[in-house]
Amino acid sequence: MNEDERKEEARLIARAKEGNMEAFETLVRKYQQTIYYLCRRMAGSHQAADDLSQETFIKAYFALSQFREQMNFYAWLRKIAVNNSLNYLKAQKREVPLAETEIRNPDNPTPVHRELPLDTLQRAEIERKFKEALHALPADQKSIFILRFYENLSYKEIAQALNLPRGTVMSRLNRARQKLKSGLADYLKRRS
Repeated sequence: MNEDERKEEARLIARAKEGNMEAFETLVRKYQQTIYYLCRRMAGSHQAADDLSQETFIKAYFALSQFREQMNFYAWLRKIAVNNSLNYLKAQKREVPLAETEIRNPDNPTPVHRELPLDTLQRAEIERKFKEALHALPADQKSIFILRFYENLSYKEIAQALNLPRGTVMSRLNRARQKLKSGLADYLKRRS
């Protein structure tokens, strides 16, 4: 974000703090998609991500008076979204996202996506297995993995976002990587 964009965002935040809904709506539009995708990666389903991203902006609106100008607004929103997602994951048993279920024709038990070329099908299957393995991780490991590899945060930034020691972040990330490698290695062995 360049200097002009930072100044404009600061003006929008100041106006939103004064109760200007139009200014807050502009901020929501700016970050809505990014926050949705973060929640989608954390929760695994469209419906949960939609609810969590909306909840993030509602909480942000009511906590706007606590936002300090020297803070990064997106980092502040991201922390709210991650905390919402972690709370959701703790409260829910793992749900199977609708997008990951196979659609079958009752007259033909073969999955509909069989018509794809073999390499595309294999790539899609590996991606599906990776998503399954990612969503099977414990919430504390999954959140760190997502923040590191999807949000490109450093260990220090993750530690700050989650209020954890840096060493804890590193060890949980290492455990997450090992579980993902192990899960995918088992799958790939079965395929060969």
